Parts: sequence; C-alpha cells; structure tokens
Amino acid sequence: YVSTGLAKWEDTFNNPRAQSKSYGSPSGPFKAALLSGPPGIGKTTTALLVAQESNRDVLEFNASDTRSKKGLSEKLGDVTGSKVLSFDSSTKKRGGGGGGKKRCIIMDEVDGMGAGDRSGMAELIKMIKSSKVPIICICNDRQSQKIRSLVPYCLDLRYRRPVKSMIARRAVEIGQMEGMRVETNAAEAIAESCGNDIRQVVNCLQMWSNKKRVGGTSSVDMTYKAVRENQSFINKDEILRVSMFDATRVIVEGCRGLSANADAKTRNASLYKRTDSYFVDYSLMGLNVHQNYLKVMTPQFSETKRNADMDAELGCLDRMYDATASMSDFAIAENKIRGGDQLWELLPLCAALTVKAGHHVGGENGGFLSGYPEFAAWLGKNSSRGRKVRLLQELSHHMNYKISSGTVDLRLGYVPALRQHLLSLMMNKDRARTSEVIQLMDEYGLDRDDLFENIDEFNLDPKGMKFADLDSKAKAAFTREYNKGVHKSQALVAEQGVGKTRKKAASDTVKEVEDLDAVDDDKASAEDEEDEEEMDAEAIQALFQKKKKGGGKTTAAAGKKKAATTKGRKKK
Repeated sequence: YVSTGLAKWEDTFNNPRAQSKSYGSPSGPFKAALLSGPPGIGKTTTALLVAQESNRDVLEFNASDTRSKKGLSEKLGDVTGSKVLSFDSSTKKRGGGGGGKKRCIIMDEVDGMGAGDRSGMAELIKMIKSSKVPIICICNDRQSQKIRSLVPYCLDLRYRRPVKSMIARRAVEIGQMEGMRVETNAAEAIAESCGNDIRQVVNCLQMWSNKKRVGGTSSVDMTYKAVRENQSFINKDEILRVSMFDATRVIVEGCRGLSANADAKTRNASLYKRTDSYFVDYSLMGLNVHQNYLKVMTPQFSETKRNADMDAELGCLDRMYDATASMSDFAIAENKIRGGDQLWELLPLCAALTVKAGHHVGGENGGFLSGYPEFAAWLGKNSSRGRKVRLLQELSHHMNYKISSGTVDLRLGYVPALRQHLLSLMMNKDRARTSEVIQLMDEYGLDRDDLFENIDEFNLDPKGMKFADLDSKAKAAFTREYNKGVHKSQALVAEQGVGKTRKKAASDTVKEVEDLDAVDDDKASAEDEEDEEEMDAEAIQALFQKKKKGGGKTTAAAGKKKAATTKGRKKK
C-alpha cells in the first residue's frame, strides 16, 4: 500500500486537475501513512526501502530531534510547502515535476512527542493537510491519546509480530547465505527467547558467528544444544516483555520456584528479577502489590486453621505483620518521592520494600496467588473521595447563608440530621409533606439536585432508604410544586450562572475553530479569557431577579428590558 501510494502521490495531490479535494474521509485518499507496531519488526526499514524504491530523497526525524511546533515549522515548512520542479520536457510529468528527484519525510517515534515537543502533534497534522510531499509516520503505541488525533489523517497500517516458526525459517535462510548451518529448533528457541523480535534474532545470529570466529573455532554452526548452553549470552531481557499484572504476581509470590538447596547465584538472580519487576511500572506497582499481597497468605492461613496448628498460625500472623510493616514503610518512602521533597533516589528502596513484603507473605518456599492479579482499587476509591469532597463543598456553599461551620461539622452534624428529617417528610405514610420539605430547603438554601442527588452520596447505610428510591409519581409531584415558586437557592444562580455561561461561551469558541488539533493551547486559552471578560454580568443577573406574586411575566420582561438598556449604554 505504501509503495503504491508513493508512486501515485504527486498525480493525486499535486495535480491541480485532481478531482479529489477532501482528504479526511475514512476511505481516503490519504496524504500520509501511519506505521504502528511493536519495536524490532521492520517499520523504519520498510519506510526507508519503499522511499528508496520510488527514487526519493528521505528526510528523517526521530526522538533525538526537536519536534516542537516551532522546530517543525522551521525545518519542514519549506520542504512541505514546495515540490520538486523539472525543466526537462521529455520526462516531465503532469503536476508531479517528474524529472527531479522527489522527496519523502519520515517521522519516526511520533508517539514519543511529549511535553518537550509543545504543540508538535498539532503542527504535524497541520503540515499533513497542506503538504506537497508525502509523510510517513511511525509509532510503537498505537493506542496513545496523541496518536488517536493523528489517525484520521493517515493511512493506518498496523504491524504484528510474526510467529516464531516464520522467524525461524528466515533465520535458517540467513544462516545459509552467510555460510552457517542453523538448526530449525535452535532458531525457534532464539526467536522465543527474544520475544519474536526480528532485529534481535538477526543480532543474535551475528553475535554467534563472531563469537565462534574470534574463539578460533572453525565451525560456526548453531545447534539446539549449544543454544541452550549459551542462551544467557544472547537472551534478550525478559523483563521488557512482562506486563504489569505478571510483574505483580512475580513480586507477591516471593521465592516461588526456588528449591531449598539453591545456590547463592540462583537466589540472587531471583531477587534481581523481582526487583526489576517493580520498575515495569513503578508509578502503579506499589498500589498493585498492596492490593494483592495479603491474598497470597489466605490459603496458607486457612490450611493452618484446618490443621489446628497454633504454631503455624502464629507464624502466618507474624509474617503478615512483617509484610504490612514493609508496605507501611513503602508508603512513607513513596510519600517522600511524590510529595514536595521529590526524593527520587528513594525509588530503589521502594522496590526493595515491595519485594520484602512479597518475601514475607510467600514464606521460604514462595506463595501462590490464585486467580488473576487485581488492579489497584485505591485509584477508584480516591476518585470517589474527590467527587464527594467536591459535593460537600458545594453543599457548604449553598448552606452558608444559614449555618457557619466547616465541611467536617457539616458532614458529621448537619447533613445526617437534615437528610433524615427531609426523608421522613417525603416518605410520610399519609401523604408526602411536600410544602414542608420545600420550606425547609429554602431555609437552608438547598435546591432540587441537592435533595435527590447530592445528599444521598453521604449515606453510610447501604440498605437505608434514599431519595432516589422514591417512585416517579412522588418525584413528579414534588417537581411541580417546587417549580411553582421562587426559592432562595436561585439567589446563587446569578453568581454561578456567570461561570456556567463563561464555560459555554468558551466551548462555543472552540467549536467555531475548524480544526481543534491544529490550535495552539496558549492562544486558545488567551482567546477564552478575552471572551469571558466581554460577558455582560449585569444582563445575566437581571434574568434571575426575584419574581413578585402575580407579576412573574412583568418582572421577567423588566429584566430583559434592563439587560437591553445596559447593552445600549455600553455601546454609547
């Protein structure tokens, strides 16, 4: 696909007579291509070979280059904005300038364009839209959020790792061309140890050939037995292919797989493997270990209870205490790293403490974690806590006209009593005392959302009654009665309504932009601030003035008239 697209690129996009003017449709045509897949399977090599096959000069950028908005515009602005011209009439092609050597841009590792490449992705998308030169983008992480914004503008080509049998056949052919006999099962063993990384397999073949020649051995044949004996010299680091959940299992199971008479070298290798597992994702590994480490002790403790072995039971409790003490020390060290001190030199200590906790729960022979390791539940609990803190602050803001207390007193004293009293009135056996509920809500500055949504969030009894359990008829009757009058909570609308309108105006401003991806963040935020300053706060507040009895329409009309008068004064 890439080779065919490059061959017809100039005729498709640089031809003024071309009928296709829209290049963002899912069916194409596309001005750029996106090659994605795991490292070491030939994405960059493919792009270079295809560009050379079409006789193009290649301009390559990777993670070592500065790829910010300014850097891309300076380095590629002239390249993407012009095309090669030819003055040879015999070889000149329509719209393509066929006599000169054409060009091609390769943007490698585009998923690595981070904070240092400010607005680089937006500038790249903008260049793709207006480019007169084909662009090939290469990435490893296809699911990255930055790549998702790039995909609609590129031909999406995904690479997959080939199976080990396919790699083994190719390795045998390479060995034959280099005068080295490679057994099929030996080549499969190398492919498996390298994680089906083609580049690493070729490097292993080269290292094997050089090692034998340097050692003075005439034969450079690769047999299965020789590969198993020397696998440690050519094996790729296995920890790079371990997922976060597999690494969690390795840590919490402790010395699992080690025999009692294992030598010091084997034990040290096991310790290093568990320590390296922590760095698979050190930002989440501690939380995952904390979520799963006590589950390793559950079958051990249950077995001691069944056997009525008091000594073994006390031994399990002692090891549990040591493991929890280790995780407590880990929390202190983690706080020093993540807090204001930023002591990142404590990161190896955090890895050692998690390994220590796994050693204690696993015991001398290691433990077993049944089932799949669970993801850290702390993240979800912390998100719920943040949401409830926000709701409590909102309730405090609504009720500060009636009470003068902090959020702690409001949560422990006022909210439970007020909720219980309102709930008893709404669930009265004879009939719902709606008017009393509305009167009490007005007294404390609560609105309908506070009653039916926010207050229920602070109920500690999961089986208790909630306002959400009311039937639809009772809710509809309450809503009709509530909408008949004007309430104290609406006095806050004038203040909060400005903020809500500002957000809406800011979102409308963003919607008017033709391309969201190509907008600079700083410029967009500055424009939003200017729009907010232009909002007429007095006009908005006039719309929420208190209505008089029997004169709701007149008051609303007066509010609109006042708003119009205010705007007329500003124009003058």
